[in-house]
Amino acid sequence: MHSQESGKLKKIGTFSKKVDSEKIDQHHSPFTLKKAFPKKPTATSLSTPIYHRKRRDWKDDQLLIEELESILHDSNATREEISSESTEFLNIVESIRKNGFEANADAIFLAMWIREQLLKMAAETGSYDLRVHPIALPGNLSEVIMSKDRFLTNLDIKKDFPLTLEQLFPDSRIRGFALERIQLLHHGNLLAYLHTLVARERDSLHGYSASISDLIHICEHKIRARKLRYVSRFDAAEVDIWVPGLSLGIEIRDSLTEKSKEALVEVFLHTNSLRHTTFVVLVCPDHLSDVEFNSWRQIERSGIVPNLSTIRIGDLGNYLDKLSGA
Repeated sequence: MHSQESGKLKKIGTFSKKVDSEKIDQHHSPFTLKKAFPKKPTATSLSTPIYHRKRRDWKDDQLLIEELESILHDSNATREEISSESTEFLNIVESIRKNGFEANADAIFLAMWIREQLLKMAAETGSYDLRVHPIALPGNLSEVIMSKDRFLTNLDIKKDFPLTLEQLFPDSRIRGFALERIQLLHHGNLLAYLHTLVARERDSLHGYSASISDLIHICEHKIRARKLRYVSRFDAAEVDIWVPGLSLGIEIRDSLTEKSKEALVEVFLHTNSLRHTTFVVLVCPDHLSDVEFNSWRQIERSGIVPNLSTIRIGDLGNYLDKLSGA
């Protein structure tokens, strides 16, 4: 324990953290607290809105659709004529608004199509601004929405996916286990069993129950996709992943409490001291609300760990690209 006289009291949001004077000097040597590290990417500087990437509920669909609607209104205000594609889009949105966005199939499928276009745009350009990089609207947007509805609601698995149980589960041991589950829980109904598997996978990866292992695997996939070498240590005293080529430490969490924030500060300081990192990043799930995410960023904003960024996992790829291009 450090005495009150020898310690310095650091405030991190709503919780207090005592850091020994000598420990601060040790962890930041040979750097100074003010000029220790180069400029780091932040969630504010690299983030696209969460509703661009995924749907948490119907409100995300509304935000996405109305954002594009607003951009179309602004861009067409300077033109004498509005295109037929823009007119169709605005008419569709007006019809959705009259019936309400909640539980509206047209809103779901329109937002689904928009996110597909944003995904393609992000893959091609790395980043985008819809005011500068407009989405190309098709001339038959209503038909596009209807086709998505027909495909997802009237899918005939026997016709479109003529797979046998052996093809679905080529491993004989897994196939035997699957047969037991199908008979025991679903009375021999293979489709019901597959539906359950997909629902669990969806909840695991995108829902509020996203596990830490899912987040770790996603992080590792994003790192491998950029052909970066990394080391996964999972030592309690260090960050989870070390990327030597970027001098980057990555800590992955699926939850964070006021008490665990104090321990997290020690992890970052110890990692900085041990590995002389240039950057460290705290990665959190995508589903966090803006209020929750701001709470996660308290350590970063406190300045105790000056090279720390806090980002959602959906922004990790962009974060890595920013560091690689620095």
